Amino acid sequence: MNNNHFSITSLLLLLIVLLASATAPRKVYIVYLGEHSGEKTIQDIEDDHHSYLQYVKGSKEEAKASIIYSYKHVINGFSALLTPQEAAAISKMDGVISVFESQESRVHTTRSWDFISLLEANFDPTQANGEALLRRANYGKDVIVGVLDTGN
Repeated sequence: MNNNHFSITSLLLLLIVLLASATAPRKVYIVYLGEHSGEKTIQDIEDDHHSYLQYVKGSKEEAKASIIYSYKHVINGFSALLTPQEAAAISKMDGVISVFESQESRVHTTRSWDFISLLEANFDPTQANGEALLRRANYGKDVIVGVLDTGN
């Protein structure tokens, strides 16, 4: 009877832990692992990323399902759906520099035409040629063109 009682208690405790982890809010976290040493293949890097996740998720399948993106070229890291507890556990692992919650951001390009002096209200595109556009935009003087990688 004691063994049955122990088994039922253990099973209930396991069920409670599983339910609690399944209902914990998952958010996107970015795990930064530093720079690449240049010695690993892309597959080796992805395998490393999956191993961090497998440690907190418990299975290779869950690890692969939770990863959103592997940063493999310039920086070494990944983004994944994690609970706050999982993120905290990863942050304590060897080789992890930082773990932070991804913040939603919006790209602000609503003023692009203002920025290069080509307001629709003041500009007739049917009357423009290449030279007129350049002159109207002040030949790009004081304009910085950049690319913002949002990870999507």
